[in-house]
Amino acid sequence: MRESRAAQTKERKPGGIWVATAEDLRSHDRVESSWYKLVATQLQALIPKVGIEEVSAQLYQAYELICRTSLGCPVELGTRSSRLNLDGTPIQFALALGHPTVPLQFLSEAGSPDMSHSEAREFIDETVRALSSLLQLRGDIDSVLDLIHRASAVDARDIDPDRGGNFWVGAGFASGGKSGVKIYINGKSGTPGERWSKFEDFAAFFGAAKTHQQLRQLLAGKMTPLGMAASLQQDENPNGRIYLSGYGNSVSHYENLLRHFGGKQIIEPFRQYTRVMLGKDRTYRAQSAVFSVGFEQGSDSPPDVKIEFCGHCLFQGDAQARDRCLEWLTLRNIDPRAYTDQLEVLAGQMSPTKVNTHVYLGLGLKKQREYTTIYLKPQPASVITSNA
Repeated sequence: MRESRAAQTKERKPGGIWVATAEDLRSHDRVESSWYKLVATQLQALIPKVGIEEVSAQLYQAYELICRTSLGCPVELGTRSSRLNLDGTPIQFALALGHPTVPLQFLSEAGSPDMSHSEAREFIDETVRALSSLLQLRGDIDSVLDLIHRASAVDARDIDPDRGGNFWVGAGFASGGKSGVKIYINGKSGTPGERWSKFEDFAAFFGAAKTHQQLRQLLAGKMTPLGMAASLQQDENPNGRIYLSGYGNSVSHYENLLRHFGGKQIIEPFRQYTRVMLGKDRTYRAQSAVFSVGFEQGSDSPPDVKIEFCGHCLFQGDAQARDRCLEWLTLRNIDPRAYTDQLEVLAGQMSPTKVNTHVYLGLGLKKQREYTTIYLKPQPASVITSNA
């Protein structure tokens, strides 16, 4: 693979830090109005805001590896088959605020949406190996890729396979060079029994078979397998996470799940969270929600837990979403600047009547420490301009 120009051409900033720019990305066939160029420009604006200039070259190379195919199409809403966003936009930005904090993360469709299953799997293999080498990630890559192959296996006899894509890939960067990659696997292929079997195999790889069994028993038909994710970090063993989707469950149902896997410490924050974020709707059955459980390979620590709610289901518009997010962050003494900076770059003025930007919002525990998640969808410049 030809080396990115981001590894060769950098800009010196005060203090001696070399900083790559969006213009350093490798030139290849793509239209000028592509998502690829738009998001590269947004990344360039965000990097100094979160103070990760020292890893900018690595960030751009990771972006190029993950997104050069999936984002190299014209910026036209509603024209793609990606299920990452309701309108088909093939990328999201993710925030993890509190403890731990990862100030800049992006998540993209993997490859082209019209790839065959075997082509998508080949893309994942090549991309993950390249990212692992680039970022010096910890873990046995061969074993992780073998797990991904098993978790994403598709029955060739299935006459109506799930068409929501096979994989999504994300990367996160923080100051000090702490970087990581996450590979998301569609878990909706096959019969319900086959889906649960894949979840069981996936959890067992990380030594969490018992956690999976408990989760399946507690769900009692209220939630269904959605997907899996394998995470590779520079400073941790590989992590796994299983995701389950639910619709029409009570808030108390999710509270019980959090209590069982996260302990009492998460309950009062979750009650506060639902009072702020759901408002009066917390007394009704929630619409779309995702509950997930994470585990680290070789660790005896309690599993990580997270509950996330669909932004389109919660809010009247992005303006209301912003106000409630800021209220929540203030309540928990979390610095909101990473959130407000991303809003400024990705979305411009907030609409009072449409939820264009806030995709999913949630609360979780990682290593028994509380954190808040906010997933944001970037807007094309034309949309930002028209909202201004």
